[in-house]
Amino acid sequence: MTSVALFLLLITALLWNCSSLSSPTTVQPKRERIPVLQYHGSWVCVDKPCGLTVHRSKGTPKHVKVLTTSVKRQLARKVFPVHRLDHRTSGAILLAFDSETAGKLHDAAIRKGHKQYLALVRGEWVGEESSILVDKPLKVKETIKDAVTKFTLLATTKGREEDRCSLLLCEPLTGRTHQIRRHAFAIGHPIIGDSQHGCSRCNRYWRENKAWNRMALHCWKLDFEFDGGQQECIAPISLQLQKMLKELELWDDVLAIEPRLSMEPFDEIGGTHGRNYQKRRDEDNDEI
Repeated sequence: MTSVALFLLLITALLWNCSSLSSPTTVQPKRERIPVLQYHGSWVCVDKPCGLTVHRSKGTPKHVKVLTTSVKRQLARKVFPVHRLDHRTSGAILLAFDSETAGKLHDAAIRKGHKQYLALVRGEWVGEESSILVDKPLKVKETIKDAVTKFTLLATTKGREEDRCSLLLCEPLTGRTHQIRRHAFAIGHPIIGDSQHGCSRCNRYWRENKAWNRMALHCWKLDFEFDGGQQECIAPISLQLQKMLKELELWDDVLAIEPRLSMEPFDEIGGTHGRNYQKRRDEDNDEI
């Protein structure tokens, strides 16, 4: 290679490097973590955000994020949903790391276990009893099926009609589609933000006057026996709902019945965001 050709080659390489350094770097948006509530060898419980579909189906567009894919990428393990939560429902959901565990966990946690939801509903609770059992069959795919839900009052407001609401503890004793939402509507207390089984006028008021733009239904606790012991998975309520309950002057009444509702959201294995991060760091320092 002549000296002239070598010189031209060096100039070309220099210009290429300069152009690549001067070009703006595309910053990829950071993926939102799915908070991990409990992590075990064969299964995990996570806190599903509102507005996230559990798994992809034929009708799910490819660009839409789903929970199973997000958790798979986050944990670098394939996951199998044990049960489902509605798209607009948040809270505790179980995922297994293999199909066999998914079946066993479904039987233990969903068929034999105990589930509790929290729902902020329209209207003041005026019944004499603080707890009622709604036994109302529901139509599921053209078939009428038994459906039973227990509602327990945690707190209720008075005042202006538009602002009146109640926080209920909901325990589905059967597992029908949209059961809690449909039973809440049947007793005259539709869930705030429920566009399908709720009150459009109430939803519009809360959206425009209180900046509340989601369905106020949250899977708060799962109790079941598995792996030779009793398991309790708790998904803390969002800081947004905590703030709302304080503004509505319901917070003190709620904590008097269930103090654990004051738990702040956490991520069990989320690095510096994990509640056990300090403990793990101290243990690492002890080993050095």
